[in-house]
Formats: sequence, C-alpha cells, structure tokens
Amino acid sequence: MKQLPIISVVTVSYNAVSTIEQTILSVVNQTYPRIEYIIIDGGSTDGTVEVIKKYADRIAYWVSEPDKGIYDAMNKGGRKAIGDFIQFLNAGDWLENEHIIEKIFKDGVKEADVIYGDMIVRRMDGVYYAKAQDLSRFKNDFPLFHPSTFIAKSVFIKHLFDVSYRISADFKLLRDVYYKQGKFVYFPVSITNFDGIYGLSSSGHSMEMFRERGRILGVDKTLMWKITCINYYIQLNFKSAIKKILKLCAYSSYQRLMEKRIPSYLEKLS
Repeated sequence: MKQLPIISVVTVSYNAVSTIEQTILSVVNQTYPRIEYIIIDGGSTDGTVEVIKKYADRIAYWVSEPDKGIYDAMNKGGRKAIGDFIQFLNAGDWLENEHIIEKIFKDGVKEADVIYGDMIVRRMDGVYYAKAQDLSRFKNDFPLFHPSTFIAKSVFIKHLFDVSYRISADFKLLRDVYYKQGKFVYFPVSITNFDGIYGLSSSGHSMEMFRERGRILGVDKTLMWKITCINYYIQLNFKSAIKKILKLCAYSSYQRLMEKRIPSYLEKLS
C-alpha cells in the first residue's frame, strides 16, 4: 500500500463568525485520515475565536493575532504546515463533501507540484459550476481557482506569497510555478464551494487587481499599459453608472445585462 500523504489545510480568517463554522466542519469531517488543520486568525473580535475554540481539539494549530494582510497570514500558515501538500481554504469557503480529499489522495503521494480541480460558485444570481481553464491562459489570466488547489509544501516554501500584492499574490505564485515547468495535475471534480458574489465587484478592487496584473505580466511601466489602465478605469466607471441606472429604472434590462456578463466557463446549476 502506498504511503498516504499528509494534507495541510490552512484557513485564514478575520471577523468571520457567520461563516467560519461551516468551513471548519467541512475540514474536520473529512474521511481522509491524514489531515493537518491550521487556522490563522487575524485577531477577530466578533466571536470568531470562540467558534475556533469549540473545535480546538480537532485543529492541529491555531492562533489569533494581528497580521499584515491575507497573504501574510497565508504565509504564516504555510510555513507552519508539515504536510506534503497545502490547501488554502479561507473562511467562507468549504470543501465540496466529506470524501473529496480522500478521493484525490487515496492512492498515495501524487507526483505533482500543484493539484487542482473545479469549484462551485454561489452568486447572487444563482449557483454555478466553475471549470478550471487551460493552463496556457496563465499568459494573461488566472485559469485556476486558488481554493481548489493543493500545492506541494516544498514548492510553496520556495515561492511564498508576495505580500507586496494585496489581491493577486495567489495568481503570481501559481503562475511562477507554471512558468518554472512545475507539474500540474487536474482532477475534473468540484473541490470547494465559494460563497459570495463572483470576483471583486467594486471598481476600486477591479482597478487594483488590473494594476497588479500589469506588474505580474511585466508591462506596468510601458506607455501602452498606462494608456490601457486609463481606458479600463473609464470603462469601469461607465459600466458602473449604467448598471446603477438600469437597476433603478429598468430592472429586467439590468438582469439581462448581468446574465451576459457571466463567464463562458461557468455553467449554471440553479
């Protein structure tokens, strides 16, 4: 029988009292026998810590203290992990079912740097199946879903999350692994559920992510990119204004507009 790898699941939380219990239960109820569960809380004051304490005997390590942001907290958890693979499952996300980690790792250690799969996305306009895209899209986009990936501990330690990025450090890390010829293994199953509006909906967040992508792609200093940024900013604000007007004055038109904005790789389930 092949040796079963240790899987370290790291949850980062901050004032997540309404969602963290579902996340915790989805991990501690897994049928896979070799899971190390780590929670890095950013010093919550809303009752999150009390929920964590309820399950302290089923958590390998947890701490509640201020950090320098989500990627700093993830780095803390990743460094603490002893597993062969690490999954970052943040508060608000949950594993698809109690057998999913066993399904992926039941045959022993995988020869992979990154193992990835699909995700269920719960949006305000319905529930969608999100399928991972072709890895060649790493050239300009993020074809994976970070909560639905397992990264080898040795690979993670070589890279870590670049905390100079506030939104896109996960994209940068996995993209760097891909372009260093890392081995990616795909499982065509939903690994996690993501609850919330898909993506970063505010124009401020979208603009920040756009700028960070420019840094990662190495084009942020070029004149063409700066012009593109200005154009993107104008488009974001124009679209935001149109959506607000339609939502107030013509809600059916607003719904049709939102349906057209659903990415092609999302399949509506309900």
